[in-house]
Amino acid sequence: MRFSDVQQKEIIEAGNGRFIGYIVDAEVNEKTGNIEAFLVAEPKKFMSFMQNEEHVRKVPINDVLVVGKDVILIRELS
Repeated sequence: MRFSDVQQKEIIEAGNGRFIGYIVDAEVNEKTGNIEAFLVAEPKKFMSFMQNEEHVRKVPINDVLVVGKDVILIRELS
């Protein structure tokens, strides 16, 4: 699977079905080449469209439960 394919999938918390956002980047281990975490941009709030700041959340790869056709299910974030 290509990274560009993963970026188009919605990130959803499995426990409560909450939409988290979309993957914008990944942390890769330099020695092994394995992905350690996804960086997920949170959806913008109504009045924040004028702000350029994008809130990014780190989701460890161990929290990914399922990579489906359209979504990626993760454990509930704390």
